[in-house]
Amino acid sequence: MFKTPIPANIEEQERTILCVDDDAQIISLYERYLKPQGFKVIGATNPVTAREIARRIKPYAITLDIMMPEVDGWSVLQELKADPETHNIPVIICSIVEEEEKGFSLGAADYLVKPISEEDLLGSLNLLNGDGSIKDVLIIDDSSDDLRLMEKIITEHSRYHVLTAKGGEAGWQMLLEKRPSAVILDLFMPGLNGFAILERLRTTPELRDLPVIVVTGVELNAEQQQQLNNFGKTLLQKGMIGQQELFETLDKALKRLEST
Repeated sequence: MFKTPIPANIEEQERTILCVDDDAQIISLYERYLKPQGFKVIGATNPVTAREIARRIKPYAITLDIMMPEVDGWSVLQELKADPETHNIPVIICSIVEEEEKGFSLGAADYLVKPISEEDLLGSLNLLNGDGSIKDVLIIDDSSDDLRLMEKIITEHSRYHVLTAKGGEAGWQMLLEKRPSAVILDLFMPGLNGFAILERLRTTPELRDLPVIVVTGVELNAEQQQQLNNFGKTLLQKGMIGQQELFETLDKALKRLEST
């Protein structure tokens, strides 16, 4: 475990970021970046311990690496979101290629597991909308039932304007044409899946800062797990976004959370 003191009081906890990464140098890098911004960094180099640390310190937010040995970031994320004590802690998903000093941020502002509850969905949207900038929400999912459910929840219980797109290709076209202010995105879709859309978003300058809520099922079959692994390898190989851009993405995500 990265050797950073555990916060001793509530005031410190409110400004604490838990950084989960198997590389202590990356955690040190995050600490050097975040400390001047007023944040205290707690590091967890062993992903197995991440949920327990999160339960103890109740951090303001969590940064989570995806490609880690033994237990990957997706598994850690599922554990965090399945635990009532850590469910509401915002998670910023990050993956860094250390040797090239380049990184890629998926930028998911939250992670919801199907079946999605009204409380979870509206809570995630409201968390993102602390500055009141979100008006139009685009839901991208290949399931007509899930599209109808999420649209109904949002339109009946909030003032957001909802757009829907069935499948990744239709979703991407709508993103380009309508430019919504937030996206609810299913990860696993035939054809253009959620991972590919995230990659396109983060490499398209005018869409890079678009808040995204990721939705998926808990149980992954072997094919889906392989898809996750292959996607992670592609990110590592491409090294598409520079270190400074990764930190800028992290900074914007934290500032959005602070405005709530």
